[in-house]
Amino acid sequence: MTSDSAFPRVDALFAGEPPIPKLDGKPTIRLIRRILWVAIPLDILAIPLWTGVPGALLTLWAWLRADSAMRLVRDERFDVADARVLMRQRTVAAWALVFISLSFLVQIWLMSKPGYTQFYTGLLAR
Repeated sequence: MTSDSAFPRVDALFAGEPPIPKLDGKPTIRLIRRILWVAIPLDILAIPLWTGVPGALLTLWAWLRADSAMRLVRDERFDVADARVLMRQRTVAAWALVFISLSFLVQIWLMSKPGYTQFYTGLLAR
C-alpha cells in the first residue's frame, strides 16, 4: 500500500490504535494553584499564629493532587505546557512540605522553652 492512497481517512481509521486524546490540565492546575495560595501563607504564619496544621494539610493535599497528575504526565496525557506547570506546582508543594515540617520542629523546640510559653500565656490572658 502506498502513502498516496485514494482513501487516506479510511487508511488512518484501520491503521491501528487511535491516539489517546490529550486531557485538559487547566482545571487541575487551577485547583492546585488555589490550594497553594491558601496553604503557603498558613505555612509561613505557622510559628507565630499556630496555623501549621491546616497549612500542612492543605499543602499535603496540593502535593498529592500534583503527584497524581504526574502519572498522567508520564503517560503523556497532558499537553507539554500543562505538564511543565504541574511539575513546577509539585515542586513548590514539596518545598512547602519541607518548610512546614521544619516549622513544626522549630515550634516543638520553642514550646519547650519557658519564655515562649510565657509569652503566649501572657497574650492569651489579656
